[in-house]
Amino acid sequence: MTYTPKRWIRLGLGAALLGTAGLSACGGEGGETGETAIASTAGAAQSGDMAGEMGEGEGGEGAVAPLDPALLVPVDQRAAMIASEAAVGAALSRAGERDAAAEHFRLAISEIKPGGLSRLAEKGLDPDLFDAAAEALEDGAGPLETETAVAAVETNVDELQANAGGDTVELIIFLMKRCENAYRSGVTFSNEIDNPVAYQKAWGYAVTAQELANKLDPEEASGLQLELKMLVLMWPAEGPVSGDVPAPPSTFLSQLSRIGLELSTLE
Repeated sequence: MTYTPKRWIRLGLGAALLGTAGLSACGGEGGETGETAIASTAGAAQSGDMAGEMGEGEGGEGAVAPLDPALLVPVDQRAAMIASEAAVGAALSRAGERDAAAEHFRLAISEIKPGGLSRLAEKGLDPDLFDAAAEALEDGAGPLETETAVAAVETNVDELQANAGGDTVELIIFLMKRCENAYRSGVTFSNEIDNPVAYQKAWGYAVTAQELANKLDPEEASGLQLELKMLVLMWPAEGPVSGDVPAPPSTFLSQLSRIGLELSTLE
């Protein structure tokens, strides 16, 4: 197997993950916040770019002007995050967990307001569809009405991602970082689900990464496609449903490491 040094450095996978004894019960899920075993030099460079964008404020030379964090995340990455939340909402809705599903449809939109919303709307995002799906779930709408609302969100997400574009491999790297962060926040050292929402988010990131990988040429990405499939199989077939017993932390980290090895071979 041939490794791409640039990609390997950006990933920060492999040895760092295999050397992690377990998952933190109190780590942040946010992806832009908290320390993660997949944090890399690319993350540090991104922070520097963010500081440069913020520039000098009105308070005087050297002052840093406040800037909405939503503006600092590229549209393609934000679209992938929304797709991940929508995937969780759809899976939980079909599993009969209506309240949890509604929460993720609302999180998909609330987490990107206000700064990133207009940019995403330009790419096709329709926030009203997410609200409609959440309301159908919360108000006890019938199965047909609920499924119609959920399917409308999925169609909108497909359109959004197509318009947002982005480098597929880079988006998978981004989602794997967030997946690891979410798992850290959701699962304790004793292998129990401490934060169900974060644990559900981790599944969403994994599934969205798998869907992106399946669009790559199988001749080049068959290994990555297989390893992402194995990652998703750590959750039940229905998705991150309640009552699930999470995969052991060591197993989860080892699988992320294998995904990192495969990603490092792709240009």
